[in-house]
Amino acid sequence: MASGAIGTVTRGTTNTNRLRRVDRWVAAQPVLRRTSDPLVVDLGYGASGVTALELHQRLAKARPDVEVVGLEIEPARVRTAEEQLVAVR
Repeated sequence: MASGAIGTVTRGTTNTNRLRRVDRWVAAQPVLRRTSDPLVVDLGYGASGVTALELHQRLAKARPDVEVVGLEIEPARVRTAEEQLVAVR
């Protein structure tokens, strides 16, 4: 079994509101309202955690108990996202 992350680091294209339409579409899906323990994953959120943070903000309007997990392979991006999370909490 390999240790550490496996995968390829992408360009990390991330901008505020870049995925707003997708976020709103996910928030409108009946499955989000029906599930007993909502969990959503933002896989490869990019240069900063803004997409995962915005996703949580938008989904929480429909489902306040939603948990959003952002996964990123690049350690520097993870550190940036952790700092952003501290700033918004």
